[in-house]
Amino acid sequence: MKTSSGYGRLRAPERIRDVRARSKSGFVLWEMLLALSIFSIVAVSLTTALEQAANTARLLRQDSQVRHDLESILAESSVAKLAAGKNAIPLGDQRVHYEREVVPVLAKNSKGQPLDHLWRITVRAHWQETNQSRSSQAELVVYQP
Repeated sequence: MKTSSGYGRLRAPERIRDVRARSKSGFVLWEMLLALSIFSIVAVSLTTALEQAANTARLLRQDSQVRHDLESILAESSVAKLAAGKNAIPLGDQRVHYEREVVPVLAKNSKGQPLDHLWRITVRAHWQETNQSRSSQAELVVYQP
């Protein structure tokens, strides 16, 4: 029985039910807050992990492309007439800078005779990725009579 001033003269079982109902509704509120907190923490963790996975995939794709370009430049250089020197190679959108260096190799055979017409071709790549300077290189020794 409710009076004008709130809960006045309730019988004992009704008061117990009323207190239980209030504590149960407060408990549901705490459960909801706890569930939302856990969900938020999991969502932030998953977002961070997804961002790291995307960055790793982008880095791997860039490294793969640079490695492919280095091998292509080496293959092209090995069939061209070689001369000692260093030069830049324009390729792609210029985000990656390639440089080729050709030097003669001073080698001797088992009898101590010099081996002529051996060249070492070194191709270097330099680029910026996520505010870091990155580089890679490939090297090949070829014989050109």
